[in-house]
Amino acid sequence: MAYYNNPANLQYYQGSFPETNSYTAQARSSGFYDEPLSESLSQGWLAAFSTSGYPGEPSLLEELDINFSHIKQKTTHVLNPFKHVDVHIMDDTDMAGPVLFCLLFSTFLSLHGRSHFGYIYGIALLGSLSLHLVLRLMSAKNLFYTRTVSVLGYSLLPLVVVAFFKNLMSFNRILGYAFAALASMWCTYAASAMFVAILQVNNMRFLVAYPIALFYAVFAVITVFSK
Repeated sequence: MAYYNNPANLQYYQGSFPETNSYTAQARSSGFYDEPLSESLSQGWLAAFSTSGYPGEPSLLEELDINFSHIKQKTTHVLNPFKHVDVHIMDDTDMAGPVLFCLLFSTFLSLHGRSHFGYIYGIALLGSLSLHLVLRLMSAKNLFYTRTVSVLGYSLLPLVVVAFFKNLMSFNRILGYAFAALASMWCTYAASAMFVAILQVNNMRFLVAYPIALFYAVFAVITVFSK
């Protein structure tokens, strides 16, 4: 009993350590102990089919690198390629937008009665690998292949629009050729602008744009002459 009658020993016995109290107070002030863990999660059997989680935890779409705000931002830039390009616009290198645009492009062309999925994905794979190698040789910047594919995929959007309108009108005339050529140049301008901003090679804009123009010209030919 003499041990517990000592005020200093009684302080340690009751768990009032200075370090512990300061740590607990800091944890309580940060909100860690504000509510039980079970109350912070969604309740009910419908919660099993939802994507909600702990407060402050990234959503399931973000963990899968699918960010709709970034997709909207990059799509808006392709639709308006004359505005200033943010250097960090392709830092996340998401693949959701390029895969979606390639799928839409193939689907619109397949409405003519013939599937072009193999041709499109084969040309996209070989073309993106070749362009990535060429761009790596042009700049000392470290360029990842996923970033190259992301830029090329987002810039395909004008040709996706052309593939959609081909189901509504005939392209086997001068107007259709001009429409496809304009869309190809649009894709080239948007992609080259983003590559120049990423690689910081402002004095090599035409050298960057030339192989990209050949890449999109192949898709334009497929769009016009597919039956």
